[in-house]
Amino acid sequence: MSASADFDIAGLCAHPDDAELVMGGTLAAQAARGRRIALVDLTRGEAGSRGTPAIRETEAAEAARVLGVLHRESLSLPDGGLANTTEQKDPIVEAIRRLRPALVILPHWEQRHPDHRSASHLVYDAAFLAGLKNYKPALGAAFRPRKLLYALPVTDNAEITPSVVIDITSFWETKRKAIAAFGSQFKPGAGEAAPLPLDRFHAAVELHARRQGQRIGVAYGEGFVTKEPFSVDDLLTLTVSSF
Repeated sequence: MSASADFDIAGLCAHPDDAELVMGGTLAAQAARGRRIALVDLTRGEAGSRGTPAIRETEAAEAARVLGVLHRESLSLPDGGLANTTEQKDPIVEAIRRLRPALVILPHWEQRHPDHRSASHLVYDAAFLAGLKNYKPALGAAFRPRKLLYALPVTDNAEITPSVVIDITSFWETKRKAIAAFGSQFKPGAGEAAPLPLDRFHAAVELHARRQGQRIGVAYGEGFVTKEPFSVDDLLTLTVSSF
C-alpha cells in the first residue's frame, strides 16, 4: 500500500501487532476524532514462531480497519535483526517524509525484546534525519514530526512511570478486537507447544490497561512517555486529582 499525504499521527513499531498492544486504544480514540492515522511496521514478523508474513499482513490490515487507521505498510526490515544502521534508517526516513505525520508514536527505549529497543532508536534517529534538508534528498523533501511520544511496553515486567495517560475506556473493546485479529499468534506453530491462550494474554493486557487507567481515575488507559516537558498555559485545565 502506498500513501503520500499529511497524517496527524503515525505509529512506527517493530512488528505487526505491536501497535495494537501498546497504542491501539489511543489510535482508535484519535481516529474517532477524525484524525488521519498511519501505521508503519518495520518488519513483516517473519522470525516469529507462529503465522507466516502473508498471514500476518492480512491480520494487520484487518486490525488497522478495526482501529480506523487509514494507511498501513511494512518496510520489510529484517525481523530479529533490527539494528541502528544507515541502511535500516533510510527506509524510515523515506516513510516519515512521505507520510509527514505531526506526531510519531514509537516504542519505549527500555524493553526486553531487542527489536523493540532497536526500533525505538531507529525511529528517533530517522525522525531527526528526516528533517535535514541536505540529508539524501532522493528520499523525499525534508520533514520532521513536531512531537515524539513513546509507548510503554505492555507485557514486560519493568515498571515505567508514564508522562501522560490516555483514557481508552470507551475504546477498550475496539483494542481487544484489533488484538484478536492476529489469530495466528494464538495458535501453536509446527512442533511447538500450545502458546499462551488468548484469554490469558488478554488478561495480562487488561491488567496493564487497568493499572494505567487507575493512574488517572478511569477504567482503562494507555501510558506514554515524552522526553520534553509539556507547556501548560492555564493551571486549572489540569484534570487529574492529586488525592
